[in-house]
This record gives sequence, C-alpha cells and structure tokens, in this order.
Amino acid sequence: MEVLNEEVKYKAIEYLRDKNKLKHLIKRAEVKVDNKEASKGFVQDTWDNLKTMMELIKAYIKGDYRNIPYGSLVLIVGAIIYFVMPIDAVPDVLFALGFTDDAAVIALTLRKVKKDLDKFAAWKGELEKKDMDGKV
Repeated sequence: MEVLNEEVKYKAIEYLRDKNKLKHLIKRAEVKVDNKEASKGFVQDTWDNLKTMMELIKAYIKGDYRNIPYGSLVLIVGAIIYFVMPIDAVPDVLFALGFTDDAAVIALTLRKVKKDLDKFAAWKGELEKKDMDGKV
C-alpha cells in the first residue's frame, strides 16, 4: 500500500530542498497539533509519533541529526504536509472523523519509518542523558 501519492512526495522533496519552507511547514504542523491536541480523533500514541517526526525534522534542519535515509525523510515530510493540508479526504471540521485520515497516513508512515524514528529517539535520549550528566 502506498502511503503518499506522487504529488505529496514531490512537495515533500521541494520542502526538503528549502529549509525555510520546511521550517514554516513544521511551525504550521505544531500550531495544528497545539490547537487539536484535546480532540479525541487521534489517540495519544499517534500524537506522540507525529511530534517525534516533527522533532526529527527540526533536528535535521539544524544539521544536528542526519542518520536517516532520504526516502524516510520524504515519507515523514509528506505525512506532515498531509496533516497540515486544509483539504484532505475527510475534512477536519467533521469533528473526530476528520482526523481519521490524518491518523491513518501517520500510522502508515510510522510503519515504514519506525526503525528510523526509534534510532532518532535513542539518539535524542543519549543527547539528553549527556546534558543531564554534564549538569550534575
């Protein structure tokens, strides 16, 4: 099953080539997450995975984290684009139902990039541990 259509993949590649555009996308996604987090349309695990995807992209933009295949980056950015798109398969204004397609795209993307997301989470955990050890 294809997670993203060709148009979204092409847009994801465009965003990856333009850091400012990518930063703006992440900000839009963060605003949408902040505004909708209380919604019951996403389960907590989906929110957490989406937030981790956004954190990975932010670390990638800064140049702090590059240990990820380009194809995984395209999938993650594509899922975030899909999440922030104002028009999708089920409009978000239809209460919880509107987030089911967003959640499905994120879940399908997660299946494809789970190992990469886990590596990022481990890297981030090690970084935080080093920061904590340095403060002791």
